[in-house]
Amino acid sequence: MPRYFLHLRYPASEDGFAQDDEGDELTDLDDLRQHVVDTARDLMRGARLKAIPDWLRCSFEVTDEVGTVVLTLPFSEAVK
Repeated sequence: MPRYFLHLRYPASEDGFAQDDEGDELTDLDDLRQHVVDTARDLMRGARLKAIPDWLRCSFEVTDEVGTVVLTLPFSEAVK
């Protein structure tokens, strides 16, 4: 099963990037997209990272095991 890494881009911070070194194994790109949407919603709902004032400006940049970007999802697309 392929492993994907959900790197968080948040332009409101000086660092602006949080790298996912662990990754998640998902069966296909449809499952990946749903997982990324669910993860973005969870982060916004829980507001775990108080240093990020505007979640809607954030995005996930998802790469595969060799570092190729396979999906970019702005958090604004995860809002119901």
